[in-house]
Amino acid sequence: DKLVLNMDEKDFDAVINVNLKGTFNMIKHTYKHFMKKRYGRIVSTSSIVGIIGNKGQANYAASKA
Repeated sequence: DKLVLNMDEKDFDAVINVNLKGTFNMIKHTYKHFMKKRYGRIVSTSSIVGIIGNKGQANYAASKA
């Protein structure tokens, strides 16, 4: 984690890719199975950091907002 001033785009993208794309891909894959069974539930949780934020965690907070 770094302050935005010290963060490069690669650092930012790494967290976004895991937290947003990882969740997206999991839901997309799981949804197909739920459609076949005609039943299923997805509960996706986030973090308080998405609301309050922490110093040096701009990328993490953005991915959890």
